[in-house]
Amino acid sequence: MADPKTIGDWTETVTDLPPNKRYICTHDKDGKSVVHSSPPQLYHGRGGVGGMARSFATATIPATLANDADVSAYLSSTGATSHLGTDIIVPTQRGANLVVVDMAPGGQSQMHRTVSIDFSICVIGYVRMELDGGEMLDLRPGDHIIQRGTMHKWYNGSQTEPARFVAVTLPCEPFEIPGTGKMLAEEHIAGSGARQADGSKL
Repeated sequence: MADPKTIGDWTETVTDLPPNKRYICTHDKDGKSVVHSSPPQLYHGRGGVGGMARSFATATIPATLANDADVSAYLSSTGATSHLGTDIIVPTQRGANLVVVDMAPGGQSQMHRTVSIDFSICVIGYVRMELDGGEMLDLRPGDHIIQRGTMHKWYNGSQTEPARFVAVTLPCEPFEIPGTGKMLAEEHIAGSGARQADGSKL
């Protein structure tokens, strides 16, 4: 789960970026492909940092799409794949999670890792990602990262403009992290995030 300290109020926006549209497609009673719905995405976040919205999730891969079961589960206010979920990895540990992350100018995440393989694509602005080995990667729209259980931290590289990236997270098999004797587990490094107005860090 995302670090509880980083979860704030629910809102349709956390920066001044325009909301993005997400269309959920299905079949009508005659088997024709149609749009099921496009509900607004709800972000959880904190002022001055940004936030994350679950755009869609499935409980399993392969996904169960019959009778729109996956859509009903997503639109529900409770459950592992609810649109109100705050987990980076779907709690079933067998599903897919699509998230949209908006970062305020100068916003930062905590240093963290999850038991997953993540495909993260910069779509607006200038996003930076730091690895705990010291490397810093710069992403512009279209640039993307394949995160393989690695410890990392996200930054908005601009102090004046918001940024957005989209990520798909899929669970992976835990493995021993080389040279540590530790098995891969979800971790969030307290105090490694953005400084808040009260002087604390996420």
